[in-house]
Amino acid sequence: MRNSKTYKTAFFSLLLAAALILSYLESLLSGFIPVPGVKIGISNIATVYVLYEYGFPQALGFGVLKALLASAFTGRVSSVAFSLTGIVLSVLVMALLKKTGKFSLLGVNVSGAIFHIAGQISAASVILQTKGVWLFLPWLAIIAVCCGIITYIILRRLFTITAKINNKNTMPPEKKNTE
Repeated sequence: MRNSKTYKTAFFSLLLAAALILSYLESLLSGFIPVPGVKIGISNIATVYVLYEYGFPQALGFGVLKALLASAFTGRVSSVAFSLTGIVLSVLVMALLKKTGKFSLLGVNVSGAIFHIAGQISAASVILQTKGVWLFLPWLAIIAVCCGIITYIILRRLFTITAKINNKNTMPPEKKNTE
């Protein structure tokens, strides 16, 4: 039953709802982070989970849908271009790294965080018509690594919990070459 299409669709929907709630809560807490515009990326945990459990196309669709809906729900429609560019680039890179089988879940997740920032800076560079925003990349990349490690810890726990729910005897994926 848990492998049925209905179950997978329902669980996918629950993940999306959880990601949207987390995104909204994170937007409320963003004022407490001293760097403007920086978020930990808690809602992106669901995107990485979808990449490992459902595959690349579903993760890309999940990420795009989450970015669009979260922007609408938080009233930050002006940030859609940044969110979409960040999520598309990060999911593409994570999928490629995952496919090689040479990167652990930690490596894939941290790389996703870094490339999410790189995508957002790319969007900012185009929208603001300046290359000066790229000067922030080294500092933001350091923050992205820290945030990627934090979200990795939560992500591993999510895999452990869902494995128990789904009666799987598996631990979170590490260097696993599946799609």
